[in-house]
Amino acid sequence: MKTSWSLAIVTAILGVAPMTAQNIKVGTFHKPSIVVAYYRSQMWADFLKPKMAELAEAKKANDIKKAEELEKWGQAHQETAHQQLTGEAPIANILEALQPAFPDIARKAQVEIIAADLQYAGRTVQTVDVTDLLLDWLKADDRTRKIVHDLRNSPGHN
Repeated sequence: MKTSWSLAIVTAILGVAPMTAQNIKVGTFHKPSIVVAYYRSQMWADFLKPKMAELAEAKKANDIKKAEELEKWGQAHQETAHQQLTGEAPIANILEALQPAFPDIARKAQVEIIAADLQYAGRTVQTVDVTDLLLDWLKADDRTRKIVHDLRNSPGHN
């Protein structure tokens, strides 16, 4: 009882109410959607172009060893993309590519943090889905957005 009276007196004298925990807004996103959008983006196409040109040049020069290396590189990346889509592989390369987008997206969504994974959030944490803002930044076309929509609404991917 003494504590509550002391608190009431301090509040009356100082004119302040006791501090309460503020909500922290965290941006989250649907990882499979971002995997799809990234690998269908111009950003990925621009990354892939030099490799495709290198492969074409190796084939033209009949450099079988180089062509095989590049084809293996392509197959490995395709497998990684598949594993990322199913959640079996981390999306570190995609997160790295998205780094320039995060400050602007955080500002637009009015969040303090953007997290790829949020295992637990206490009651002072408010989550905000920033998937659409990431799709915008990746310039996802209508077809990609349709794929993402279908993916998000399929069992096991929401």
